[in-house]
Amino acid sequence: MKHVLERGAIVTGATRVARQRHLGKVLILAYHNIVPDGEVVAGDRSLHLPQRTFGWQLDQLMQTHIVVSLDDVIQQRFTSSDRPVVVITFDDAYRGTVTAGVHELHVRNLPATIFVPPVYLGGHTFWWDVLTPVGEDALATHVRDHALEAEQGEEASILAWASRTKLPTSVMPWHATAASEAELVTALAYSGLTLGSHTWSHPNLVELAPAKLTRELESSRQWLVEHFGTRTISVISYPYGRADERVWNAARDAGYQAGVMIDGGWVANPAQQRYALPRLNIPAGVTADGFVLRTSGLVTA
Repeated sequence: MKHVLERGAIVTGATRVARQRHLGKVLILAYHNIVPDGEVVAGDRSLHLPQRTFGWQLDQLMQTHIVVSLDDVIQQRFTSSDRPVVVITFDDAYRGTVTAGVHELHVRNLPATIFVPPVYLGGHTFWWDVLTPVGEDALATHVRDHALEAEQGEEASILAWASRTKLPTSVMPWHATAASEAELVTALAYSGLTLGSHTWSHPNLVELAPAKLTRELESSRQWLVEHFGTRTISVISYPYGRADERVWNAARDAGYQAGVMIDGGWVANPAQQRYALPRLNIPAGVTADGFVLRTSGLVTA
């Protein structure tokens, strides 16, 4: 029934009307990993989108939206037209994104930003993938809640707790690990790509003491500028989408020009929402019609 309703909304033209209502607004899309063609999907499946599907989504966006860079939105260098504006971003700097994802962007000449947590670079796995049991689609809710709150989203603490409680772990394929610095350099040969900060070690920022919060924000930004210079934009993606007014103020004090969440939908006024810019998360399981509905603004989750 859901698929029938989605198809009906598209056939009747409701998505076209919805896009017209969102003219002048911006939609920032949040992706994670892009799984290269022929490779197996592993880990938290909602985060790992097949390359072929990603390419189709990009082609769809080119027909219905104006694709601009995140920096263009922050600096307000874009102009409204007869189509809504969309931005493409990725969290975590997965190897699949840096290779297959950037390839799909490059062949279409589309801009994008990858948010990088430096401590993970060099082939490290992400705890949320490792702790997702083989055969399961996602991490168990109670595991995720404990990891983000009791362990503050910090990998070493989470994995130590997982070991004590004998949680099973999984081995990740190469594309579901973090890229290396050299792979980021290679990806940046594509001029449409920029990098942003995803903090130093990807903790839950709302749980951190002030001094540690500041270090997480400042060290990652400094490292990116030192290693990638002008290919870095001064924008922070808050890990797990967790941030509050204290974190937003800390990001401003650390020198960031803006910050992005993981949900919330459309951006009506980037200047007013600068440190809490909403995004639309694109899960790997969304259908083709579901993607059209979400990016038109007809469906918000």
